[in-house]
Amino acid sequence: MKEQKRYNAAIYCRLSKDDDLRNGESSSISTQKLMLEKYVKEHNWLIADCYIDDGWSGTNYNRPDFQRMIEDIEQGKINMVVVKDLSRLGRNYIMTGQYTEIFFPDRNVRFIAVDDGVDTLNSNNDIAPFKNILNEMYAKDISKKVRSAVRAKKQKGEFLSNYAPLGYQKAPYDKNSLIVEESGAKIVRRIFELARLGTGSKNIAKTLNVEGVPTPLEHRNLLLGKQIINKKHWSPESVISILRNRIYLGDMVQGVYECSRFKRTPNKRKPPEEWIITPNRHEPLVDVDTWEYIRKCIDGRFRPTKSKEIQLFAGFVKCADCGYALGYSSSHGVESYSCGQYRRHGKAFCSCHYIRKDTLEDVVLSDIKRYAKLAKSKSSELAKQLSSQNDSKGEQKLKDLTAELMALNLRFSELNTIVKRLYEDNVTGRISDERFNLLLNDYEQEQDEVKQRIESVQKLISDLEESKINLSAWMELIRNHTNITKLDRTILSELVDKITVGETQVIDGEKVVDITIYYRFIGAIS
Repeated sequence: MKEQKRYNAAIYCRLSKDDDLRNGESSSISTQKLMLEKYVKEHNWLIADCYIDDGWSGTNYNRPDFQRMIEDIEQGKINMVVVKDLSRLGRNYIMTGQYTEIFFPDRNVRFIAVDDGVDTLNSNNDIAPFKNILNEMYAKDISKKVRSAVRAKKQKGEFLSNYAPLGYQKAPYDKNSLIVEESGAKIVRRIFELARLGTGSKNIAKTLNVEGVPTPLEHRNLLLGKQIINKKHWSPESVISILRNRIYLGDMVQGVYECSRFKRTPNKRKPPEEWIITPNRHEPLVDVDTWEYIRKCIDGRFRPTKSKEIQLFAGFVKCADCGYALGYSSSHGVESYSCGQYRRHGKAFCSCHYIRKDTLEDVVLSDIKRYAKLAKSKSSELAKQLSSQNDSKGEQKLKDLTAELMALNLRFSELNTIVKRLYEDNVTGRISDERFNLLLNDYEQEQDEVKQRIESVQKLISDLEESKINLSAWMELIRNHTNITKLDRTILSELVDKITVGETQVIDGEKVVDITIYYRFIGAIS
């Protein structure tokens, strides 16, 4: 590039929070600006404009003033860009290289990084790509440290969102804790009360809209003293999200979405078993029985009959083969359930799994009564049997999971070593940038998958070990139903997780249906 007699220089300054923590005042915006202005004036160049992005990460190239500078370059207003060092331009070495080696030269724009001694007018800029790689490695390291710190806070049950959910507010003495906000709590309790009475989410939303109850966003704005201009409306989805939210049980729910990763979007939703849940973190707005009952109703997508009656087993009874909910029907006075998958798609997907409602009710009632009596009269024998059953089922699974966890941890350690060597090979020129990026993406993807599986296996091991403790809770629950004479949904919600119904078989000339009851805390009893 030939030197031009007249330069219209753009001074570009950037500072992120991480850079500020690292370098302090030496990297402040004001320091950068003063240094660069002095540098430009000493060389008798004109300052076309000063572009400042304060608080913006170097991995994000959609910074406001950076984009404004790019537009001015395209319009021919600027033919020189001056920065303190290469990291101020950006910390993604591929993107930074594209600007310094392609974009700027193609538009006859001279680029200078003062502290790094980089000037595109000269030919001795071989060190620039290596500095860009180091800048990116620093950004990646910071990303990992931030994610690790955020995860540690989540595991301690600290509230990290910008806004508290409806019914709560951030505690004045601790922004990471929640306290009840009574006006919002009344709305939440009203929603749970209506759902407990069997009102569907659509009708709950309709009721709230008729009563003029503010939506969560409107309620937040009212608390902040903002005026509501355009009235919003409750939707069934917003009602469901409240009814499903464990935060109203007093539990802190974190990690629902992937924590922001370097070069990756953060909007990937994680499966529920990988969420970070801290029990009893704040005052609940609903009791456990009510929340569990409503959750089962939602999961079962129950529909009231024409008489507005909610079916007894709605949300509880499942197909033993495909796992689909059994659908209720009534014909000629006979109430029954059959596989919803079979009813919708036919024999190609499943079979009938038919059972009469009165038969199912008799079986479940009889089973509950039997174990309730045993829990009261022969508690030690029953506890011993269930404990032995739990051990025999879980012992081998625990061994398998422990072995898998060891293998996963070993592989994760190997991957860290591989990635480290990969960076070294790229910096020393043993592998090309293209090959480096291809391999790095593959290994980083495997790292993410292995890490997620490690967390999942750790949760499964924890749940397996915790199941032994839950035996006493189940014994305490069921012995209170010794004198039960009739089933209702409250009793089912207290005791039962699900009931599976197998396909009808003919044994010795008689029709037999396998019914398995999965109790809360202990699962199916052999």
